[in-house]
Amino acid sequence: MGSRLGTASSHRPEPLARMHPNAAPFDPRLWSRPSAALENLRAGRTLSRVITMPWPIKPPALALCLGFLLPVAAGGAETSAFASGDRARVYGVRELVLRGGAGAANPFDVPVTVRFTPPSGAARAVTVSAFFDGDDIWRARTYVSEAGEWTWSSECATDAALHGQRGTFVAVPSDLPGRLLPHPKNPRQWITENGRWFLNLSDTAYFLLCAHNGNGEPVTDDDARRYIADDIARGITSVRCFLASARTGFAESQDQWRSWFFADATLDRFRLENLQVADRRLRMLLDTHPGIAVQLILFPLEGYARDDRFWVGLTPAQRERLLRNLVARFAAYPQVFWLLVNDAHYGEKFPNNNALAREVGAYLARHDPWQHPRSTGHARRLPFVFGAEDWATYVHIEHAHDLGAGQYPAYDAFAKPVFLGEDRYEQDHAERDPLDMRYWQRRLFWAWLLSGGSTNYGGRWWAVHPYSETAGRPTAYHARKAVIFDKALTGLDSVRVIRDTFAARAIDLA
Repeated sequence: MGSRLGTASSHRPEPLARMHPNAAPFDPRLWSRPSAALENLRAGRTLSRVITMPWPIKPPALALCLGFLLPVAAGGAETSAFASGDRARVYGVRELVLRGGAGAANPFDVPVTVRFTPPSGAARAVTVSAFFDGDDIWRARTYVSEAGEWTWSSECATDAALHGQRGTFVAVPSDLPGRLLPHPKNPRQWITENGRWFLNLSDTAYFLLCAHNGNGEPVTDDDARRYIADDIARGITSVRCFLASARTGFAESQDQWRSWFFADATLDRFRLENLQVADRRLRMLLDTHPGIAVQLILFPLEGYARDDRFWVGLTPAQRERLLRNLVARFAAYPQVFWLLVNDAHYGEKFPNNNALAREVGAYLARHDPWQHPRSTGHARRLPFVFGAEDWATYVHIEHAHDLGAGQYPAYDAFAKPVFLGEDRYEQDHAERDPLDMRYWQRRLFWAWLLSGGSTNYGGRWWAVHPYSETAGRPTAYHARKAVIFDKALTGLDSVRVIRDTFAARAIDLA
């Protein structure tokens, strides 16, 4: 985005449960009738052209491959993917709510931990920090890795109300996909924990998890629901999202750090309303569309082509407090993969940026119990400089019009997933748009996938406008008000065929 505005450990995470070569059994309750997408596929139709399928596509087989992208029916008896009762789902999240006593000088520093012990025993127990969420409430979360009876117990040296709590819950088998993991056959690819190769077809949705968009306009939960539903209908399987935003809109400055995270000038207390919005949206995505991965961009960029001054100015205690609370709140979500910063410059001229990436990356390598993929975002056309470092478990780059995936070979030797996270933003500087954005975007996805990596689509990056509604929602970015975006986006019109082709044939590129 910057170009638009101004121009550990070496251990690789293993699956928490044995991966099966065959997919989970199809549950016919998910489909009350053949969907429109299925009918189109059986007839060989896509949004932009008609193709001939040389094989019959049967509803159960296709549903098996695509069912994890379908919305989960609301109101059913099945336990939610995000659970807080006496039952949870394998590959979901279990949350505990603890009530503490009042009077802590800074509730964000109260040392509460919870130990979750799975049915397989203490050797695989996980101890997490609980996080303060307002009104004397602390929450602790675990990713549910196996079926059976779990136990938990809390410890707190400074608050008796939070100490010595204990209980149990039962985890039941599920069809949730689980975490993104390195593929056992090829670490350059991802696989979900249920044993399925992950096809990464990504969309830029920077403000999907935020209370306000890049213009400072409110983003409602309904906006987010409609946006993600449109993405899924067009073949998208992951989204790129900022963790928070400012009420005043997007700008690269130190003030973004304060607006995202901090409640006052001491920088010792957090702006809970921002964290709670992101939390609520991630929970919605997990409960309704668990197959959608979320690249969670943790920190704002202070300035394009500038070295950091804000992070380096925080005390070690302030940095640790922020990281501890972010991991405690967000790491249990299985769909998350980390990006530390977006659009940053690294290298010898940017020592503070280098230090931030290495410090935060190493912290996540040590303290993220579930070892989500992690990287940091380099600005357009800059080489990724951390490829040989263990904390960076995937490569994230940006380029322009790389229709031949020409940037991929430089990173193949690192044996890590390579993600072109930014290329063309449709209608942004319209004079640079290709003649046919449908063809251009489809070719970009195919080229990167078949070269061994994956890539991203970009539309109205500052807004959360559902794709199908863009013709009827004219808008301009607040820093370029003279440029009105009032035409329908078209770049995703023929992407669904990519997802459906891989799914129908059960292709695994690893």
